[in-house]
Amino acid sequence: MNAKKLPKLFLLLVFLIAVSCSKTEDNVPLTGPTAQITVDEIVREASLVNQEIPFKIINEQGEDVTSTAMFYVDGELIDGTSFMSSTIGEFEVYGVYTEDGVEITTNTEPFRVIIPKRKIVVEDYTGTWCGFCPRVAGAIQSLETETHDIAVVAIHETANSFPDPMHFDQIELLKGAFNVEGLPAARINRTTDWALPHANSDITSIAGLDTNLAIAIYSQLTGSDLLVQLNVVYENGSSQGDKLVVYLLEDGIINDQVNYYNDDNTSPFYQLGDPIPNFVHNDVLRNSLSDVLGDPIPNTEALTEYITSYSISIPSEYNTANLSIVAMIVDENNNAKNAQVADLEEDKSYE
Repeated sequence: MNAKKLPKLFLLLVFLIAVSCSKTEDNVPLTGPTAQITVDEIVREASLVNQEIPFKIINEQGEDVTSTAMFYVDGELIDGTSFMSSTIGEFEVYGVYTEDGVEITTNTEPFRVIIPKRKIVVEDYTGTWCGFCPRVAGAIQSLETETHDIAVVAIHETANSFPDPMHFDQIELLKGAFNVEGLPAARINRTTDWALPHANSDITSIAGLDTNLAIAIYSQLTGSDLLVQLNVVYENGSSQGDKLVVYLLEDGIINDQVNYYNDDNTSPFYQLGDPIPNFVHNDVLRNSLSDVLGDPIPNTEALTEYITSYSISIPSEYNTANLSIVAMIVDENNNAKNAQVADLEEDKSYE
């Protein structure tokens, strides 16, 4: 399904936090909020080291009073309306301004400065008819007990007279791009074979390491219409040929799974049946919001956000409560450089 860019209206996803204000002369609370502060126009709970973090205050009348305000980070007055830090850490900001002779103090808003951590993409090429495919599902289950710094995608295929209700229409394109000839197959960061015995250490040894780029995801579901915004930032600027891949996944799909490990007492699927009835399929690739191999990322300067958005109409057969979004940055050779995962309507900041 082709994704459409969102109008600029949806790019200003400003998170407004209720605040309490007081007159400085008698410290009597007013009846309601009179000012709100946000960390950045598009909320950014986390920023990179030395990345500019703009602050903004909107009063009760909806007026932007940022230019008349003073801002305090960790209780210290800063110069201007933005802040940056050369060290990582957790911070707090509040603003003070005068309105009709009354000094107003906003709420205090927390934010973080981070070094991004790398999430590793793990892709499982699978089918409900494939009796050897549970071995990769079992390996992923084991992997998930050791690290959360992964983004798992299960790509299903129908084979000849063996239908798979989760078949992904563009799987042949992916198999051709990543040299997948038979099932099961597993790939690390798209291009590296996760070969038998699918050792956790192949992935945990590189998951969660410091990296130089980060992805944030925000989505909004209205009826069946899904809006997704992606924010990308590079410590040193983008590389030529970088692309953004955005996938829609679904968990909790119930379907029988052929199981050749039913008599293997070393398998987690021992004596579960062949086929396993009511097998729970997770991380199922349902749709690609971007081009399936990624949309080009324009030249992006260091510590400057690249922001793009997509819209899609969710088919009625999808369970929206179980949907999630995986976004990844890949290089010109389709190697995944970093990834991010978010549930629908989750505001997932840089990590």
